[in-house]
Amino acid sequence: MPFRPFPSRAWLAGVALCALNAGAAAAKDLPATPEGAQKLTAFFATYLGAPRPGAPPAYKVTPEGSDYLVSFDLAAVAGPLAAAGFAYDSATFTAKLIEQDDGAWRVESGDTPPVSAHTPHGSSTVAMTGYKSELVVDPATAWFRTASGGADKATLHSRTDNGIDETIETGAFQYTGTGGATAAGAVSSTIRESAAGVGATIATKTDKPGGDPKTSSASARIDNLAINANLDGLKSRAALDLWAFLVAHPSRPELAANEAALKQLIGAATGSPLKLNDAIEFHKFSAQTAQGPILMDNAKLGVKADTAAPGALEEHIAFDGLSLPATLAPAPYRDFAPTSIDLDVKATGFDVAAASAEAIADLHLTGDGPPLSPEDRTKIWTKLIGAGPVTIEVPPSHIVAPRLDLSLEGQMIYKGGRPTGTFTLRMRNFDNTLAALKTLDPDTERKLIPALAMAKGLAKTEGDGVLTWVGEIGPDGSMKVNGLPLGKAPL
Repeated sequence: MPFRPFPSRAWLAGVALCALNAGAAAAKDLPATPEGAQKLTAFFATYLGAPRPGAPPAYKVTPEGSDYLVSFDLAAVAGPLAAAGFAYDSATFTAKLIEQDDGAWRVESGDTPPVSAHTPHGSSTVAMTGYKSELVVDPATAWFRTASGGADKATLHSRTDNGIDETIETGAFQYTGTGGATAAGAVSSTIRESAAGVGATIATKTDKPGGDPKTSSASARIDNLAINANLDGLKSRAALDLWAFLVAHPSRPELAANEAALKQLIGAATGSPLKLNDAIEFHKFSAQTAQGPILMDNAKLGVKADTAAPGALEEHIAFDGLSLPATLAPAPYRDFAPTSIDLDVKATGFDVAAASAEAIADLHLTGDGPPLSPEDRTKIWTKLIGAGPVTIEVPPSHIVAPRLDLSLEGQMIYKGGRPTGTFTLRMRNFDNTLAALKTLDPDTERKLIPALAMAKGLAKTEGDGVLTWVGEIGPDGSMKVNGLPLGKAPL
């Protein structure tokens, strides 16, 4: 989704505070002091940049009893981005920072002003009502311990220069999170988010030669949305060190003059294998399009990644209760439009560490050319897949339509020359599918029916009447189906 209602300003302040020195064991609030305010101000200068000469202050720290009131002017904080064409309208955010005597810091924030951003290709505005958040960060881990918050409503509106106008609105949403140390200075975290009544509208305006512009629109709504994200292996303190270095050297010439130090910091921040598991689930999806309504009962989307050798990437999509507009496909083909899908694809065998090391070694910032040349990119790709073999796997997956019921699984292995692999297809109610195909136009029937008849002859029939095809692709490109050779595969 293009908008995830996460507490960016509290997150920014809290993560920066992670580098403060740890204290004693008892978790009691400490009083705010002028000396503490000076320490925080110097700290924000490290991670947000020192005030520019003659410019208004980007942030201010004021001790108030048991907490420090911190205010940020978003436009001033983002000032260095203006050279690249990115800018924010002035908006002042406030948060209360409470130091605890175990070294942790609690960050509390409330209602936020609208945020308006401008890019070289458009603009966007985010507004939230009833927003509250609390973040507890731990200097000992350079990460957060707990996070929680939510809002009554959030709205994102964006407009691009090419005529696309988009609005995303969510009702009440909440999030919770936990984090902590793992091994070798790395951290892990879990974030859970939920939202009700998520809606989106998109309007596209196109110019008509010699006439008025034409506007087309579509809208969608999700009754309930849930997101679960897990991250493990992040070198949080090394990432903060890299962040501070970039703040201290904001221009490319400055980075080029300190390229060796920059590469060392990038290597430290990326030197630990990462694991990511992100899952999105939603219920009761509906969309209004020019062709008609699209409905879906439930859907799940998932991404898993592991950069430890051999690296792995897995994507999963599943939905059921799908109903498409009657006009979207010609009448004879509608019974082949899926109503449910459960599909998984996994790739393994990548060497992310080797590719990352090659990218860091090849990075050159002197001059105005690209930091990585085409030759460098080729070397990085070679390192990424060089260890091999790279395996593309489809775990057991299932596709269902009114006249189609197909299960599939298999894998392809790439190592040197031609790929090798195996696959298994299972089809239920094959005669039902065949009968539907015979109702298509004569040209389609003439092309498909003989091939399907041959496929049925090659299939093995299981006890429940399911037809099964087991295929093998050999190193020479030859293919067998259920043990029968079919000649050379065009691979």
